[in-house]
Amino acid sequence: MLLLLIVSAVSCETDFDINAPQKDIMVVFGLLSQDDSIHYVKITKAFIGESDALVMAQDPANSDYGDVLTVQVEEYSNGSLSRTYNCVRTLITEKEDGGFYAPDQYLYAFTGDLKSTYEYRLKITHNETGKEVSSETGMVSDFAVTKPYYNPANPQIGFVNSNGQYSQSEVKWESAKNGRLYEPTFRFNYREVDQITLDTVDMHLDWKLASTKASLLDGGETMISTYNSEAFYKFLEANIPVDFNKSRIIGMVDLIISVGGDELSTYIDLNKPSNSIIQERPAYTNVSNGIGIFSCRHTKKYSYKLSSYSVVALVSGQYTSQLNFE
Repeated sequence: MLLLLIVSAVSCETDFDINAPQKDIMVVFGLLSQDDSIHYVKITKAFIGESDALVMAQDPANSDYGDVLTVQVEEYSNGSLSRTYNCVRTLITEKEDGGFYAPDQYLYAFTGDLKSTYEYRLKITHNETGKEVSSETGMVSDFAVTKPYYNPANPQIGFVNSNGQYSQSEVKWESAKNGRLYEPTFRFNYREVDQITLDTVDMHLDWKLASTKASLLDGGETMISTYNSEAFYKFLEANIPVDFNKSRIIGMVDLIISVGGDELSTYIDLNKPSNSIIQERPAYTNVSNGIGIFSCRHTKKYSYKLSSYSVVALVSGQYTSQLNFE
């Protein structure tokens, strides 16, 4: 989960005290999705001090608000309030190591079946100071994928033709309402069996295609991401180690298209590493009386079996024959 750390110290006077007075700045990060049953919002406070910022970030007391916040998410249909969700301060215990303290962190969670056609407003109240922070977002609607074709009765995808030839192919879909950024991925699933211990492990690799953006947020725009099917086998060769003590069983290939809302897309763009000599870029937030991002996302997934010709290329082809697929 993305976290924001704000440490500002700009002055042209040597006697300027960067630590006084300190202002309460609430930092918010939340992405809502109708795909989830439990929804989380991360809320921390910006901090500043005389110690190293990375050292200070490891101390929960510097960024955690404790029990002083009331957090609600309001659900609106056609501008009318239909429901209010009360978020519960919830401890998570599996956060990966990073710039902030881990593995324990507090998030604000609520359970609900969110609707793709509704709007959601976040309301945060600091119970000791009365400060109110808010934001709102629509939801990414559902959308149709037209390539590769999906037949529910027999879903298949081919990376080579009957002559064993590769091709330039494409993933094609119609844009979703409120969806801006699209990231298509092929996930190759397989099972690995150790021939000595007989231990079996389910594995997968994600082959990410080029991301693309919709020009409008109304939906219905034709979106295309192209790929060379030969690159699929090269990707597997590069990412699966040769091990003659292991056999590998071919599984399904998932097409996953992850979609981000407009605010999330803007936030990602402004936080990418800069290739320009101009390093100073404007901070982006859609949080009122605070900073951060409150937006939406949606994931579409189809699962395919590899075509028989594609299986042959995987088992005995020039790139993957040494990987012991069967």
